[in-house]
Amino acid sequence: MNPIKLFASDIDGTFVNDKKTFNQKLFQATLDEMNFNHQFFVAASGRSYNGIAQVFKNYMHKYNISFVSQNGASVYVDGKNIFRSSIDPELLEKVFYILPELSIKPDRIIFEGDLSTYAPDYQQKSKLNKMNTYNPKLEIIHNFSEIKEPIEKIALFWKGIDQKLMAEELISKTKIKGVRATSSGYGAIDIINRGISKAIGLQKLGAYLGLHHDQMAAFGDGENDLEMLYYVAHPFVMPNAPDFIKREFSGEQIALSDNNHDGVLKTIDKLIAK
Repeated sequence: MNPIKLFASDIDGTFVNDKKTFNQKLFQATLDEMNFNHQFFVAASGRSYNGIAQVFKNYMHKYNISFVSQNGASVYVDGKNIFRSSIDPELLEKVFYILPELSIKPDRIIFEGDLSTYAPDYQQKSKLNKMNTYNPKLEIIHNFSEIKEPIEKIALFWKGIDQKLMAEELISKTKIKGVRATSSGYGAIDIINRGISKAIGLQKLGAYLGLHHDQMAAFGDGENDLEMLYYVAHPFVMPNAPDFIKREFSGEQIALSDNNHDGVLKTIDKLIAK
C-alpha cells in the first residue's frame, strides 16, 4: 500500500473542539513534520473558503494548506481555486424568492460564495448575528441581484424540525433539478449541486497534486463526511461521531481521541511516526 501523502480533516466536530479552538502548538509541530515529509494537510468542510481561512489564517502563509470547501463544491490549493461547482443562477433566484412563501420558513437562510455570504433580509435580524462564526464576510441583501459572485451552496436551518425533510420538500415544491440536500456538519442543511461531495473535492485535489485515493487519509464525524471517508484508503471516524456513523467503520478506523482531545492531530502524528 502506498504511504499516506494527504491528510484531510473535517473542521467542526472533528478538528476543532466544542469551543471552536484547537491545539495550535501541536498543529504547528505536526505541520512542520508533514512539510518535511512532503505531505499535505487538507481542510475539508461545509464552510466557505473564507470560513475555513478564518480557522487557519495563522498558518496559510507558511504552509500549503489546501481547502475542500462548501462540502466539495470548491477546491483551493495554495490560495488558488482549481475546481468550482456553482449552482445555476436561475435556480438560485427561484429559491431566493420562494423561501419566504414556504409553510415553515427556515430560521436562517444564507447563500454562500467563496468570498462572501449573502443573507436575505426577509429573515429575522436576531438570527443573522449567529452566522458570523462561520461566515466572516456576511452581507445582508434585499434582492437577488445584489449577489455578485458564483454561489456554491445554500445553507438552511430549521429549529426543532427534520431539516433534511424540509429541504427535500423545498426541492420538490420548487421543482428545482440538479441539486441535493446534505448535512452541513454544524447544524444546518446544505443545498449543493447533485454529484458534489467532499469525496469529489478530494478526487479533484488528488488529480491536481498527482495523488491517488490510496495515498489519502481522512477524518470526519458527520453525515457529510461519509462519502469522503468511503473514498480514501485510510478513513478515521471521531469517537464523538453518532453511532450510525461509527457503525460504518471498524475499530482501527476510529481516531485516537475525540475532537476535544486533539484526536485528529494525535492520530496523524501516530501515522507519520510509522
